[in-house]
Amino acid sequence: MQRWKNIIFNVTLALNILLFFLFIFDSRLHVPPWLQVVGRMHTMFLHFPIVMLALCIFWELFSGYKKSYVGVKAEIGDELLLAAAITSVITALMGLFLSREDGYTADLLVWHKWGGVFISFLSLGWYVFRVKVRQIKPALLTTALAAMVMIIVTGHLGAGITHGQDFLLAPVIAEKQKPVVLFEDAEVYTNMVQPILEAKCISCHNSEKAKGQLIMETKEMLLKGGKDGKLWDSTQNDFGLLMQRIHLPPQSKKHMPPQGKPQLTEEEAQILYYWIKSGASFTTKVAALPQKDTLRLLASPLFQTIETDDYTFAPADEKKINALNNNYRVVKPLAIGSPALGVEFFSIEKFKADQLKELLNVKDQIVSLNLDKMPVADEDLKTINQFANLRKLNLSFTNITGATLGELTKLKELKLLSLSGTKIKASNLAPLVKLPKLTHLFIWSTAIAPEEINKLQREFKTATIETGFRGDTVVIKLNPPVIQNEEQVISQPVPLQLKHYVKGVTIRYTTDGSDPDSIHSPVYDENVMLDKKEIIKAKAFKPGWISSDIVEKIFYKAGVVPDSVQLVNAPDPQYKGEGGLTVHDGKIGSLNFRDGMWLGYRVQPMEALFYFNKEVKVSSVTISSIVDINSYLMPPQEIEVWGGKDKASLHLLKRMQPEQPLKEKPAYLTGYDVNFNSSEIKILKLILKPLPKLPVWHRAKGDKAWIFVDEVFLN
Repeated sequence: MQRWKNIIFNVTLALNILLFFLFIFDSRLHVPPWLQVVGRMHTMFLHFPIVMLALCIFWELFSGYKKSYVGVKAEIGDELLLAAAITSVITALMGLFLSREDGYTADLLVWHKWGGVFISFLSLGWYVFRVKVRQIKPALLTTALAAMVMIIVTGHLGAGITHGQDFLLAPVIAEKQKPVVLFEDAEVYTNMVQPILEAKCISCHNSEKAKGQLIMETKEMLLKGGKDGKLWDSTQNDFGLLMQRIHLPPQSKKHMPPQGKPQLTEEEAQILYYWIKSGASFTTKVAALPQKDTLRLLASPLFQTIETDDYTFAPADEKKINALNNNYRVVKPLAIGSPALGVEFFSIEKFKADQLKELLNVKDQIVSLNLDKMPVADEDLKTINQFANLRKLNLSFTNITGATLGELTKLKELKLLSLSGTKIKASNLAPLVKLPKLTHLFIWSTAIAPEEINKLQREFKTATIETGFRGDTVVIKLNPPVIQNEEQVISQPVPLQLKHYVKGVTIRYTTDGSDPDSIHSPVYDENVMLDKKEIIKAKAFKPGWISSDIVEKIFYKAGVVPDSVQLVNAPDPQYKGEGGLTVHDGKIGSLNFRDGMWLGYRVQPMEALFYFNKEVKVSSVTISSIVDINSYLMPPQEIEVWGGKDKASLHLLKRMQPEQPLKEKPAYLTGYDVNFNSSEIKILKLILKPLPKLPVWHRAKGDKAWIFVDEVFLN
């Protein structure tokens, strides 16, 4: 045994001499490929010296001091120290070889190397002078403490190189506790793209460890790219290097993130794809994106809004809320289960200042207050400033002059303030700079001059000043009408509710899915009723203005309700909705197909059986679905409807092939109508077959398509 100890000690001593020599001439060191393999074993081998040194510290300090055990203690301690010394120097040499690879260039790496070399020398020195160290208790404590501190510090620096700075302490560092960002304030890059890069990319592409000479910590470095070129190019079919690497097979050497690292989710990959496709802007706000923009839809589940934010104050007494509601004032919760209240006034003639004071009964719960076009006076702001939790205040086209705007500085939570169409002056706005959370100030249609607005924008450093459009010679495009009907499933006739906020606008609409025009399409009035499945498209027109974009919504008629539904083929586990209940619960899913309201099928067809306790007469089936071409969600290849009195007597009622898209387009909701001769049935079978291959023009041509269903209506 002693012979082997001598051999190991001599090897350890020789390796430490080699380590010292290589460390001194580190800048001239060239590592051949076979040694690079040895170097890459550093991360696997480094646990041995850590464990050995930890055992040495424990054994030397806490193994006992009875004289009868001194010999045994010394022998075991010697072996542990020697094991720590040999593993430390081997690990340090491996790390030195690894450090010569590309990407390890920062100061953090230098200190990590110094730490590894120090631990190796300390371990060897401790073994050489072990007898004297044991005899002097302060020396033993100092040596053990130095070893423990160096293990922690060097390990922390190594973790920083591999996983990014402050990896160890990140969960408890206050700076890492990012504030909650609401949808209204979120930016596409800062709040959607950058968190993905930080979580999945920066551990290998940072200023401490720049693999491929690529650093992804700043906008400037992202635009610069790495040794293989720029990260993206929106003019290329595949949008460049970043998207190429993401979509390589996981086993590919160039796939990013590499195997063993956390991989991008489907949602994260889509966010990067659509961000690059839209031009990779670093400043675009989510709320500024079009309503049907895919990035905006992907953002919806990621952020709270003012209406759906998590409020901690207690809800108001329901009796108080009911007492405040009348024909001219509505007080209601902003979201289901939320204590936050929104207040709207409707009648100019009936408005009185006392009606604001009555709201003080629920002042802590009011988050949104809409006084648009009401005869609110300057002195009324003394009442409004008592709503301490107010986030959104609309004073547009009121009678305020701005003389008492300083009263609003007490609203420390205020985020959105609209003073459009009032008599305010630029000087009146100065006190509002003190509002700590103000993000949007609307002052369009006021007498404030453009040069004054520029000055104000410099003063309001955290708030965006919205001024609307200025210019008398340019034709302006109308914004789309608003379809106010919330319920899309109609059980009885209801009036169609269309609205536009610009006076003098004519709204024209269609119910057959065609686009409305300014001549042939009917003009909307309040007598239009919805009583069957209809695709409402509406458009706003006004002389001297560019007509608006089309707004669209599908309404379904709730017909015969089955007594039970059996899904013969189970949906994909990711998109299983609520099982069979999903297709007859009266709820229409959104364009966000991950909202838990959809049934998704890809490998096998959707096959469902609808059971009725009594015979029913059915002549049509309508299937509510979604098409999202970029996410591989396509119309079914074929739909079959079967019916009969029992399973044995089922016969084909109708077979149809929905029209397939011929090019890429934004995601949209749709419904498939299958009409057939009226039949009396007790069982109906529905089969939807997904496309076996995506079309040749699709970027994933040849791959399997998805079909999504959320509601089936029988009439």
